[in-house]
Amino acid sequence: MVYEICYVLRRRDYSETSFLLELLTHDSQYVHAIFRGGKRKGGVAIDLFTRYEMSWRPRVGLVTLRGCEVKEAFSLAGESLYAGLYLNELVRRGMRENQLSHGMHEAYASAVSELALQKHDLESSLRRFERRYLKALGFEVVFSSEQRTGNPILAESNYRFDPMAGFRTVRNETRSGVFAGRDLLEIAEDCYEREETRLAAKLILRDALQYHLGENALKARTLLMAKHYREAARQSN
Repeated sequence: MVYEICYVLRRRDYSETSFLLELLTHDSQYVHAIFRGGKRKGGVAIDLFTRYEMSWRPRVGLVTLRGCEVKEAFSLAGESLYAGLYLNELVRRGMRENQLSHGMHEAYASAVSELALQKHDLESSLRRFERRYLKALGFEVVFSSEQRTGNPILAESNYRFDPMAGFRTVRNETRSGVFAGRDLLEIAEDCYEREETRLAAKLILRDALQYHLGENALKARTLLMAKHYREAARQSN
């Protein structure tokens, strides 16, 4: 029997009494499972952003849960809820069934905790997760050096970003798509205090995610942006 600490990334109805679940395990594996009888009265509630201990017999493909126990539940609301749904969608889009992506569980668990407990502002939590997420999938963006030359990023220089080739120095260029070395070095340290750094991180990581995941818009990101714009419009009135 396999015993795993898991988060539920998606829950779908399977029958009148059962669920189909998509799980991220403590070993950073993406597992599809069926929870027979999961809807029955008095059973374990299956929610997102909740840490469970689950058990099943080892096999390739769809597994059947034999046990399920809640270990810790996190409450996300408002923008944090949309951000959490964005995390779930990213993991589901980036991983394949039974795929192992070392470091994914730690990145996800840390981000959910931050969103629920508001340890950091939402933007910083998302950028931190996106960086760790790309690294877990093998697509790490290195912000401290140029990929092709190995030269260190210099605070006083300007750079362009290519999702395949990393950063390269540009001279006397002020058009869009150029990033200050100072911002890149701050991103490398996960320091997002300055607005310029936050914007640079958002643009660069968005390009990297789009390149590796495809151009179809993430539904949760669209919802999060729409909510943000509604809030900004309400505050300006």
